Amino acid sequence: MGRQIMSITFKQKLLGAVCALIIPFSAMSIAADQQDYDSRKEQQLRAHDFDVKHYRIALSLEESTRSFDGETAITFSATVDGFRKLSLDAETFKVSSIKSENGSALKFTQGDGKLVIALDDALAKDEESTLTIAYSATNTSIDPTKASGKENNTFGLDFQPKTETNPQLIKSLNFPDRTRYWLPSFDHPSDWATHETIITTKATYKVLANGSLISDTKDAVTGRRTFHWSQVKPQPTYLYVFVAGTHSVIEDKHGDLPLHYWVYPGDEEVAKELFKPTSKIVAFLEDLYDTKYPFVKYDQIIVPGRVGGAESTSATLLGDGVIKVEREGKKKGANDWLIAHELAHHWWGNIIGYKDWGHNWLSESFASHGEYLYLAHAFGTDEGALYLDEYKTLYLNEAKESYIRPVVTNKWDNPNDMFDHHAYEKGAVILNMFREIVGKDIFTDIMKNFLNTHAYSSVTTGNFFKKVKQVTKKDYSWFFDQWLLSPGHPVLDVYYDWDAQKKSISMTVKQKQDTSAGVPIFHLPIKVGITTSAGKKVEGVWLKDAEQTFTFDVDKKPLLVRFDEGDILLKEWTFEKSVEELLYQLKHDNVIGRLWAVGELVKHKNVNGVQTALKKAAGNDANKAVREKAPK
Repeated sequence: MGRQIMSITFKQKLLGAVCALIIPFSAMSIAADQQDYDSRKEQQLRAHDFDVKHYRIALSLEESTRSFDGETAITFSATVDGFRKLSLDAETFKVSSIKSENGSALKFTQGDGKLVIALDDALAKDEESTLTIAYSATNTSIDPTKASGKENNTFGLDFQPKTETNPQLIKSLNFPDRTRYWLPSFDHPSDWATHETIITTKATYKVLANGSLISDTKDAVTGRRTFHWSQVKPQPTYLYVFVAGTHSVIEDKHGDLPLHYWVYPGDEEVAKELFKPTSKIVAFLEDLYDTKYPFVKYDQIIVPGRVGGAESTSATLLGDGVIKVEREGKKKGANDWLIAHELAHHWWGNIIGYKDWGHNWLSESFASHGEYLYLAHAFGTDEGALYLDEYKTLYLNEAKESYIRPVVTNKWDNPNDMFDHHAYEKGAVILNMFREIVGKDIFTDIMKNFLNTHAYSSVTTGNFFKKVKQVTKKDYSWFFDQWLLSPGHPVLDVYYDWDAQKKSISMTVKQKQDTSAGVPIFHLPIKVGITTSAGKKVEGVWLKDAEQTFTFDVDKKPLLVRFDEGDILLKEWTFEKSVEELLYQLKHDNVIGRLWAVGELVKHKNVNGVQTALKKAAGNDANKAVREKAPK
C-alpha cells in the first residue's frame, strides 16, 4: 500500500525539511506499547482449496440512495479433488441469487461476512467452473472500525458528497481487505486473478478503473453511461479500483506509455505541475529495476483525502491534499516522494506481491526504497541523505514510543497493524544497507531476477532469500536474520584515542542494546573515515561482539574521525569527541555529519568559539537543514 489516505497518518516528507536528529534513548526501556505487540495474535496463512481465475464485475450505481446493484461472474478452479463449497468474503450487500454456468440456481448461505455456495457437482482438482452472483445494497454504510480497526476511514465503496473542496464522486478503496464491501471475492493478497470492471452511472460522470478501457456506451433510453474496463494481468483484489466523477483528464506520455492525470475541474494547471515529474520517475524506476513498466497505462486520480496515496494497478489514487501542497508552492517537487512511492509499487506490489501481511515489506520497504533513491537522484546527494536520515528517525521514534518487532512476522490483529514505520522506513533502510554491501549492480540483478521469476504472483520472504543466494552465490542469512527476522537495532557507544608515539588510533565500540527480547548482537561491516592534514582514508571493519577495539595506523593527529562513513547504518549511538574536532566537523563534513555536530556542540555552547561557529552555521551553511538546526 502507498501512504494511506485518511488512515495511517505519516509525516509528510517535504524535501529540504529539517530532519530531527536521532536522540539516543535507553535501550533498557521500550514503551509500554511493546506489550501490545507481544499480545498480538499469531496468524496462519489463510487456507482455500480453490483458485480464482477471473472476476467479471458489473455494478449499477445510484448516488441518491447510496445504492448499487451488482452482478459478478467468478471463474475459478479447484485445487483439491471433490471440491463442493466455495466460500467468499461478502460485506454490506445482500446476495439475491447465484447461478451456475449452465444456468441452474445454486444454494447459498450468507452471514458474518461470508458467502458460502454449494456447487451442483463436485469438481476434480484443476477443474474450472464459473458462477454468477447477483447482489445489491441500499444506503450503504461501512463501520470503519470493523473494516480497518481505525475510526474515520472511508473504505470499500464510498459515495462522496460534494463539499467546498471536492465535487461529488463515487470511489472504491480496497486496502487492505475491503474489496468484499462491493465485490464477493476471496479478499486476500495470496489469490491473484484477472478482472473486468463494468460500471454504469449517470451520463455526466467519467469512470476510471484498472487496465484498458474496452468501451464507453450511453443508454439512449435512460441516458446512463456504462464504462467497461479490463485488466488482463492477474492481481490481488486489494489492487482493484474504480472512481466515477466529473474529473478533467490531462493526457501525457512516457514513450508509448499513456499517462493520464484525473483532477477536479479547475485544478488543471496546478495539476500539470504536480504530475510533471511522472515520466522522469517512470524512466528512473525502469532503469533502477532493469524492468519496463509492465502495464498498459498509468493513471493518477485525485480523490478526497489528506496528502497520501493508494496504489492500484495502473491507477493510483491521491488525496486532494496534494493539490493544496502544490498550489502553495512552498517547495518545488514537494509531492515527488508520493508519486515515486506509488509508481514504485507497480513493480513491488503489482508485479510481485506478498503471500500474507507478514511479508508486506516486499511491497512497502521496496517502494519506500525506490522513493528514496529517486529523490536522491532528482534533488542531489544532500537531500537524499536527509531523506534517508528521516526514515531512520521515524523508525527509531516508533521503537522508542511504541514497540519493536521483526520486520517479517506472523503477529497482527488487523492487517493494518503491519503498515507501520517498521514496514516502510526501517525496511527501506535495511534494503539500502544491503545494497551497499552487495553493490548497486548486483542489487539490480537481484531485483530484476526476482521480478521476472515471480511475475504476477504472491511471494514470501523466503522466496527473496532464495533469489539472493542464486544471484550472489553467497549466503546472506547472517544479514537477514539480524535485520528482518529479529527485532531492534544496534545501540552503540563509540570512542577513540590517538596515540602520537605509536601513530595509531584505538577505537572501541560497545553494543549496548537489550538482547532479552530477541534483539541480537549485530554482526556488521562498518566503514571508518579518518581525515588528517594529509588527506582522508576509509577503513573497513566488522562488528561482531558486544565490545570490540580496532586499531588503525595514522601518521598524523586526526582532524576528523567518522564512524559509519557514509551514514549507512541504522543505529542509535553516542560518540564522544573533543570540541576541537566537532568544530572541524561542523565546517568540513557532509550534511548529516554537520547536523550531528550541531547537536553535539550545543552541549558545549559555553566553550570559547562554539557559539560563534554555531551562529555562522545558522547563517551560512550550504544546507537549509543545518541552518535551521543551528541556534542563532
